[in-house]
Amino acid sequence: MNCGNDSAVVSWSASQGAEQYTVRAVGSHSNDTCQTSDLSCSLNSLTCGNSYTVQVVAMDENCSSVPSQALVFNSGPCPPQNVSTQISCSSNDLNISWAAVRDVDHFVVSSTAKNGETRNICNTTATACSISNMTCGDTFTVQVTSVKGDCRSERTDSQSIQSAPCQPQGIRGNLDCVTNSARISWDAAPGADSYMVSAVGGKNYTANCTTSTNTTCEVEDLACGVLYYFTVTATNSKCESQPSAAITLQTAPCSLSGITAFTQCHNSSILVVWDLMEGSKGSTLYIATAEASDHTFLSCNDTGTSCNLYGAQCGLRYTIIVAASSDHCSDLRSPPYRISMEPCPPKDVRVNASCEEHSALVSWTPSAVAERYHVVAVAADGHEHTCNTTSTNCSVSELHCDQQYTVFVTASHENCSSKPSPKVTVNTGPCQPSGLSVTFHCHNQSAVLTWVPSDNAQDYYGCAQAANGDMLYCHSTDPTCTIDGLDCGTVYNFSVQASDGTCNSSFSSPVLDGGAPCPPDAMEIQLMPMQMEIQVMRFSWTKITCADTEYLLMLTGSLLGDSQAMFELSSYWTNLTYFEIPLPCSSSYSARLQSRNAAGTSGKSVALNGTTAPCPPSGVMYSGNSSFATVSWNASMFATTYIVYDNSVAPKAQLCNTTMLSCSLSNIATNNMVITASNAAGESQSADVTNVVMGRRRRDLSKQIPVDGRLSALMLEVTQATPTVFFLQWSPVEDASNYKLIIRKQGSFENQELTVYGESIIVSDLSPNSTYCLSVSAIHTAAIGPESEPVCVKTGRGLPQQMEEKYF
Repeated sequence: MNCGNDSAVVSWSASQGAEQYTVRAVGSHSNDTCQTSDLSCSLNSLTCGNSYTVQVVAMDENCSSVPSQALVFNSGPCPPQNVSTQISCSSNDLNISWAAVRDVDHFVVSSTAKNGETRNICNTTATACSISNMTCGDTFTVQVTSVKGDCRSERTDSQSIQSAPCQPQGIRGNLDCVTNSARISWDAAPGADSYMVSAVGGKNYTANCTTSTNTTCEVEDLACGVLYYFTVTATNSKCESQPSAAITLQTAPCSLSGITAFTQCHNSSILVVWDLMEGSKGSTLYIATAEASDHTFLSCNDTGTSCNLYGAQCGLRYTIIVAASSDHCSDLRSPPYRISMEPCPPKDVRVNASCEEHSALVSWTPSAVAERYHVVAVAADGHEHTCNTTSTNCSVSELHCDQQYTVFVTASHENCSSKPSPKVTVNTGPCQPSGLSVTFHCHNQSAVLTWVPSDNAQDYYGCAQAANGDMLYCHSTDPTCTIDGLDCGTVYNFSVQASDGTCNSSFSSPVLDGGAPCPPDAMEIQLMPMQMEIQVMRFSWTKITCADTEYLLMLTGSLLGDSQAMFELSSYWTNLTYFEIPLPCSSSYSARLQSRNAAGTSGKSVALNGTTAPCPPSGVMYSGNSSFATVSWNASMFATTYIVYDNSVAPKAQLCNTTMLSCSLSNIATNNMVITASNAAGESQSADVTNVVMGRRRRDLSKQIPVDGRLSALMLEVTQATPTVFFLQWSPVEDASNYKLIIRKQGSFENQELTVYGESIIVSDLSPNSTYCLSVSAIHTAAIGPESEPVCVKTGRGLPQQMEEKYF
């Protein structure tokens, strides 16, 4: 049995035919097993304080033997638990206790000193042990071990113990009559962490001082003329020693009355004032002596009641007495008076700016005698911030951005303040960028951010944050940057931050914008045939690749080209990629599309401009006979072509196709004619041609038709030379002295009449894009012939068109 590591080696004699052996140890609290082909095996998982029964089983490839005869053994004892120690500070007696352990014979307590020496200090069958008169000022560790037979448990964890410090020795002291204090010293006591000096004088006077590592301490504020007993006590973290042997010191009496002193701030002097002694003569010289906290001395004298101590230094405490003798310890002296000079200016001023909180933490080394400090921070723009504290740091807040602050600190004591500390400058971070605007580019899902630049900013960081927390950034040294990779359909909070290389500004006020879709970039139109002078238009477009996109179709335009008859139409928002809208004939329109989703609405698409098919011509007139006839009409808005049909056959036959406003026909064989107007958008519904004359034979065109027996109706021929210039001619009329040309402009109530001598004229200066109807009549000295059938023409801006119309 190996007690140290709770293991045991089991051995046996060979069993004939055995190839392998299994060892089983069954305990009262745990079991262990091992397997081997040798004649011994190690049980390595035993538990302490347990009784085991061991048996061995032999095995070959197919069978196992019966277990061997059982063997009983005990594992090693368990180590004690819950060890606790307690030392008596007054007697240095040590008490050790622990929890009971089952099945052990006894316990051994050992101690280990600092030098590593270990010794047994207790052997007991109980669960506690006491050791008397431990060495003072010593530090050592204690362990407890369980023992059963020849087995020892592992040692418990070490318990560190510090005995009481030794009593201080070698006490000595002397008096300082100026400060009325006693300087006490002693020899270092083993085991002491600190010391306390106590002074007791009679029944009413006590004083003390403490020190951590020094073996000297000054007991201040002793009373005059009192015998004091001084003792020193050593302490550590656990105990106090017995007080040392006492020494006695007698303070001198103070027969002078009290004195008063006043510091002269920043003047390096102290004014000392006293009362004259009773019975003294005017020639008595009084000496004022001041001892500083650094043990330097100042003095002044006067036969009066005051004098000035010059050379006093900032940051020092002074103890002052006035004596009528040069012997400071004589009884002709005053009680001590204590006073402090103004603090020295604080040193090592440091400023740590907090960019996020717009504040700065100002710190410094403490000034002696200072009771409080005053911090001032002044910015270049005049802003001033202050703070007051009794510690050596203070935070100035609400600092203006983008400013350089000058910081200084003053210390104060009672009514005196120090001079300002050396000045330190600190720069606050750049101001928050303002005027942020976002331009979203739907074609590449990017956003361009622009803002007003911040002074002294070196870098800018733009940010786009989605509702799910995803963030995208851009960086620029200019007041603009582009954020790429935005998700179409996602709404973002855009903001921008400025940096001067050290501090970052806060983020600007967010601008809410989204990855709105683009408007469709391709729109097509399918025109339906005109019905009831209404044309249905089917607009279609390509689908936008963006989730949950809807579309809106918008139309603006005018009816019949009238600027006073404007319309504005739109579809409803739809996720379809087409929409049908009906418009009246002769309407002009401009179609645009918009897209939208949760992120926003797109801009408008490029306009698709067009017109509907024209309305049927109005003012249709038929003149002539079955041989020759003219059909004329008023212009239909947006019409480019007019067609006259024979409506008596199916399908109806085309008789005339013209861009003009009249058409000449010959050998007319039907009285069922219709006319339509057309353009690129389609053909209008038909209008009937009424008063058609049939069955008469065509006359010779070279002869004029008598009307009143003397003058005949004329046949007018019109040729368009340029878009606004026409050449007119007609056949001569016998006995006509001249001719009258009438020019009628459609849409105007004023006609123009011209007198023409001869049978031709060039008409110019006509308005472009206008319709005119022309007629001519012969003038005789006694009568006016009938007007010719009117010929209607339309001026334009294109290439000249030539049209010849003949009427009877």
